Amino acid sequence: MNTATHTPNATPIYEKLVKEHGDVLAETREAAERSQLKASQALDWSDLRRHHG
Repeated sequence: MNTATHTPNATPIYEKLVKEHGDVLAETREAAERSQLKASQALDWSDLRRHHG
């Protein structure tokens, strides 16, 4: 997945690495957000309380 992010403060070296390897930082952030969402959903017991309340 190549989600190359072009920012005004990016250095040419960083841009080259993003072109060659993809935007690893953006992919890592996205993976962390998905993991947090899954964990939040897995730990959400509100449905159980509603059914047994």
